[in-house]
Amino acid sequence: MTEAIKKNFLGFFWGRFLLALFFAVSSFFVFLKFEVPVPLILALMAGAFNMIPGIGATMGISLISLILLPQGWEKAAQVLAGCILLQQIEENILMPRIMQNSLKMSPVVLFIALLVGARLAGLVGLFLSIPTAGVILSLIESKTVNSETISATVSEASP
Repeated sequence: MTEAIKKNFLGFFWGRFLLALFFAVSSFFVFLKFEVPVPLILALMAGAFNMIPGIGATMGISLISLILLPQGWEKAAQVLAGCILLQQIEENILMPRIMQNSLKMSPVVLFIALLVGARLAGLVGLFLSIPTAGVILSLIESKTVNSETISATVSEASP
């Protein structure tokens, strides 16, 4: 049980870290392209916000766009559009693959877990929903394996 919890929580946070790293690096190049001041700081900020599942990237992009408004609404809109494109690539292409590989969980289960977690516990639920779903799936899987082992043992023992 504790091994399943450890595996799922570490897998979840490792996956979130990889996604945040991708978003920070790719947004840094977007900021360089549009000649944004202090691109490294803003990219690190975008990556940090991206650690929050579900709404983090949107919050980070929105805040960065507001910070860039004094530079001109055109630049802020360009950065916003570029970051939204990156966010869509991350959320629709990378996240399902990374989370599926790190947690061994279907993208559909990930999505449902996020919805349920956010509904039940808000922001804390967003953080805990995916690892909790992984633990539940591990427990179900171990119960299934144990019952199959018991069934096989009983069938071998009976004449």
